Amino acid sequence: MISSQYNYTNGNIEFQKQQLLTAIVQAKQDGLGNEEIIDNVRETLPSSMVFYAETVLQQIDFRAKLSRPVINFNLELLFQLIYESVIAGTNDEEILSICAEHCTLNQYEFVRYALEYIHINRMPSQWEQNNVYHQMIEIVVNISLIESLFEYIESIKNIHLKQIGYEVVQENLYNLFLSNKETSYFTDLASKSRDKCIKNYCYRTAVLVARATGKPLDSKLTADGSIILKEPKYLDRNTGANEIANSQNLTMLQAGKLLVDTLEDFNINAKYVDAKNGPTFNRIRVKLGRGVSYKKVEDIGNDLVQQLGEELGLKFAPMVSVVPGGVVFDIPRLDRQFAYFRDHFTFDSELDIHSVSIPGGVDVDGTYVEIPLYSDNVTHILGGGRTRGGKSQFEKAAILYLVRRYPPSVVRLALSDVKRVTFGKFDGLPHLVAPVARDAEATANLLDYLVEEMELRYQEFERHSSIETIAQYNMRFAPDFVMPRVICLIDECFDLLSDDNYCDRIETALMKLLAKAGGAGIHVLLYTQRPDKNVIDPLIRSNFPAKTAFVTTRPEDSCIILGDDKDKRAVYLLGYGDFLYKTTEVLRLQALYVADDEDPEYFQQLLLEAKNQNDPYTAWQSGLDFDEFVASLYGERNSKDIGKSKTTAVTKTKQDKTDFEGSFNFKVQLDEEARNSILNLHQKGYQLDEIVKAVFNLSRQDGRSYKKFRNVIEEFLNSLKGSKEDDI
Repeated sequence: MISSQYNYTNGNIEFQKQQLLTAIVQAKQDGLGNEEIIDNVRETLPSSMVFYAETVLQQIDFRAKLSRPVINFNLELLFQLIYESVIAGTNDEEILSICAEHCTLNQYEFVRYALEYIHINRMPSQWEQNNVYHQMIEIVVNISLIESLFEYIESIKNIHLKQIGYEVVQENLYNLFLSNKETSYFTDLASKSRDKCIKNYCYRTAVLVARATGKPLDSKLTADGSIILKEPKYLDRNTGANEIANSQNLTMLQAGKLLVDTLEDFNINAKYVDAKNGPTFNRIRVKLGRGVSYKKVEDIGNDLVQQLGEELGLKFAPMVSVVPGGVVFDIPRLDRQFAYFRDHFTFDSELDIHSVSIPGGVDVDGTYVEIPLYSDNVTHILGGGRTRGGKSQFEKAAILYLVRRYPPSVVRLALSDVKRVTFGKFDGLPHLVAPVARDAEATANLLDYLVEEMELRYQEFERHSSIETIAQYNMRFAPDFVMPRVICLIDECFDLLSDDNYCDRIETALMKLLAKAGGAGIHVLLYTQRPDKNVIDPLIRSNFPAKTAFVTTRPEDSCIILGDDKDKRAVYLLGYGDFLYKTTEVLRLQALYVADDEDPEYFQQLLLEAKNQNDPYTAWQSGLDFDEFVASLYGERNSKDIGKSKTTAVTKTKQDKTDFEGSFNFKVQLDEEARNSILNLHQKGYQLDEIVKAVFNLSRQDGRSYKKFRNVIEEFLNSLKGSKEDDI
């Protein structure tokens, strides 16, 4: 112990301190804690040495902290780790403690700001939103003091949860307005709240009471000093709450002029053009001055939050986009509205079997926009976005609309849901070509089946002269016979394309379908939460003419989904159904909310109607049964040999195809879909061997068949060059 290494008989103080220092260092190396060392010193050594021992221990600990190894984290990765920890429920103290051990001081400061940002801006779960709402209602019901509700809302950091509170406040203020409260009651409420929005709601209600009773109220009582000129009209519950909510906002003309003035401060010359009010955001359009590049305003969003956050209610950066005739700034609405599925469809209009579409959403004008699957600009759709972005609701709205709007003779569905939570409600519908696929194996089987179905459809086209597409077929034979369109909707393709056992089969089938299935009426809608460029092959991504990008966590995710390495706009979306729809142009839409959890009776009613609807058409049948196809693909096998027989069956199928094609007893004919795919890939710089692989899934290993397809593609491309020279 300390006393055994310390000789206190020597009268030299410095010598005694040196001995004590040596003894303490040795004790620390032996694993003794600070309290044990101090207790030992206090028991065996003079009191004059106790203070010295405490000082030595503090210095040793301080040196140890300074000499600890630190990791220079990438800040983007660090932010992602913090975000995931917060979502998982880790408290701030624990996160800060861990970061203090492993981060530099600058990184630790970044962590503190990141935590604050995440708490304010993260998208809360539906459960969390419901829980906060019920707590607010309990405060109102049980305590009956709106001041207590104000205090609860002021304690909330998250802007989305605060918005729920603001809606509850508006509702209660309107009820108080109807109960004939005096003007002073509302001005007193305003003075008791520290929240600016709540203050404005209270002051606005006071103004409404004053005007209703004929008692003038000094306009200086308003929180921002503005004068409200609009006289109150007859108010019902909804318009009254909206009147109180919207009174604090600048008019769109005022907001537009304020934006233009702020741009001038950044040396950006611009002129206000017009503004529109949408359910999710307000759009201000400006015309940039001559010679002003769009790049100067492209990334100005965060500067606008800093400059105009209070005036325009900006909590996070607005999206900035180019439109014909100017540049638009999408200012998020804190009182945003949802577009409900049931408000846009009655299903009593006449059915058009030639124009199969799915719901898109509501644009900034409040106009409903559909996505036409029959259009050459759509055909297949690639989509993605992070959790709580609204992707699943968009998918469910598409399926619900298709099965309720169209009978099985017009539309069939092929669904894959490896998460097992999105499409399970649609099992058992007569529109399904197979049960919902819930793993990679079932999805591979489903896609292989669709490839075979596609080939049979093209064989049917060959039997009739001048027919190349499903549209032409149905124009000729409907309504006697209708070839149904098949919509294949795959949720979370990342898991499928990361599966070591089935990714090759799935990729191969997808490439074939994307290359030419659109003309046969088979449409692929591929969605993921993680659009990793190393997992989703570029050849797959390039064959999607339409994109739907929901809010993303990273700018690069936006670029991957939208197919443009410079388009980062999806990172500025607001979540909960706010998305970008890209074909020949880009539209920002609010997706329709099915509300299957809020209104299950309506949802179940539509499913029941879909199952029992009248089907007046006779569907064309390929004769391909899914169960029989899977059985023939794998053959009879017992459960112990499943993996082995799968490999053998797939190899045999490919070998049979190669032997057939290698015989050269066939003629290669490029249909319109294949020609368009070849031309598209050629214009993007793909080499011949890459085009053959992408369109026909053939490589040099396929020998003579590969060479024949390669020669046909080369002749096709050379013919295009010749025609251009002739034109010149």
